[in-house]
Amino acid sequence: MNNISRLLRTAIVLTLALSTLVMVTQAAFAGSKTIIWETGEGRVALVPQDTGKAVPITPNNHPAELSDDLIIGLLGSIQVRDTLKDKPGPLFTEGSLKLIGPYIQQAFREAGPGDDVSFVVVGLYKTLLGFANRAMVTSGRLFYKDGKLNLILGIVKQDTRYRADGSDKDFRLMPTGYRQTAAQGEWSLLPSDEQPFELPRSDWVVLDPKVAFVAKPVPVATPTPPPTAQPGRKGADKPLTQRLATLNDLKDKGLITEDEYKVKRREILNEKEPERTPAERLATLNELKGKGLITDEEYRAKRMQILSDL
Repeated sequence: MNNISRLLRTAIVLTLALSTLVMVTQAAFAGSKTIIWETGEGRVALVPQDTGKAVPITPNNHPAELSDDLIIGLLGSIQVRDTLKDKPGPLFTEGSLKLIGPYIQQAFREAGPGDDVSFVVVGLYKTLLGFANRAMVTSGRLFYKDGKLNLILGIVKQDTRYRADGSDKDFRLMPTGYRQTAAQGEWSLLPSDEQPFELPRSDWVVLDPKVAFVAKPVPVATPTPPPTAQPGRKGADKPLTQRLATLNDLKDKGLITEDEYKVKRREILNEKEPERTPAERLATLNELKGKGLITDEEYRAKRMQILSDL
């Protein structure tokens, strides 16, 4: 009888210990990372601060209320220059910032003092000769502290080749910047004329929203002639549905490669639209979705972009 009692007590203790271990493990895993947004275009997530002996833990000023316009404006002001080129260009494309801006805003709202906002985003950049666009990925982590927006970069405009299995773009495995060690690369970051910034390290930018967007003198408005069609841009005058349908037809007939199809598709969807009302843009978007010319993810992302422009 005593042996049975001892066995029963032992079983109860082991069961309680196992339950506690499971709950602790689940809580730790749940708190380690919160995905805000993740598609084939990139991801935004909440991650714990990276810490170590060199950089102790210091709380961020999170949650923080930063408008997506402010986030897009600050990040869009950063220029990068490749050592192989003379002329600097934007670190982020306009399309990629409009895509992730609302999600970064949401992440800051949900972040705690010990969280950073990590991101990976694909942008289409002009090639050296300017004849085509190339998909390149940029990653980093953001945090708001002492009234300033900090950006630590992990990857800067790294060329990415899209494979059918997606094995080359597992965003979860890409480095998103570290306080402990600097990212390596043959590039340098430069401020724009309108937005200065601090550069504690070659990959670490500190932007002050209080001195954001120094206004330039507004020139006297002069009449401008009606826009004329630009050479090599005839396709932009065609309806979006027709252009995507034509692109799908070229792919189905094997006249273009998978890489060419994805790059051109992203270029069409990220192009700045002519002046149209939000209602007109949403109607076109619904038509594209109804005809199966865009995916659900593309529909949601484009819809978010239109609504963020209001």
